Amino acid sequence: MTALKTISFVPCLIVIGVSLASAQQTRPATTAALEHGYMTASAGAAFSDQRTPTFGIEIGERMARRTQAYLAFTYFDNLLNDRAAGDLVDLGNYLGRVTGIPYEFTGRDRGLAFSGGARYLISHGPTFRPYVGGGPGVLNIQRTITDRRLGNVSDPVIGLYGAPDGVINPNKISTFKPTAEFLAGVGIAAGRTYVDAGYRYRKVLRTGEAFSISQFNVGVGMRF
Repeated sequence: MTALKTISFVPCLIVIGVSLASAQQTRPATTAALEHGYMTASAGAAFSDQRTPTFGIEIGERMARRTQAYLAFTYFDNLLNDRAAGDLVDLGNYLGRVTGIPYEFTGRDRGLAFSGGARYLISHGPTFRPYVGGGPGVLNIQRTITDRRLGNVSDPVIGLYGAPDGVINPNKISTFKPTAEFLAGVGIAAGRTYVDAGYRYRKVLRTGEAFSISQFNVGVGMRF
């Protein structure tokens, strides 16, 4: 449901960008040397089963007048899904009934995503440049489980009870999953400064549960 709400923002973003771009004049010749590529550092929020802050770095290289190749690295603070969180609550309740000792488990899935692909500039104005694009990637997930009394209990809990949600591999410290992403946004050029406001939709593949991530971010950096 969250993904449907966030996707509705994309057409508005593109229409605004196209409208602003159509009002721009011909690009000054002095900016020609700044058209090779860009680099930005970004921050934002991602929405899956819960909201989590994100931070990232992206670098792009011009391929043609309206086409750019990009590489992006993104950090997700916590991508734990609702089923995994519910399983931990149920496990804590079960162990409490069996042993008579209270257990209170909580989990955290730290995510690191690397992706690359191409962006197509819908308009190549001197300032506002709306775009769409996409490409493949990989998501690394590391799950940490803690108990209110015992602290970090990741190894014994995952080793004995596994990961019924199917997102992580219980036999490894961290899990890698392939992804596919769609992105849309607008780049704003002002001299060497480059601002990128965009939306990303990632589909995480080869998981037991359906897993997708919607992400909004704003990046600030430079053109070169």
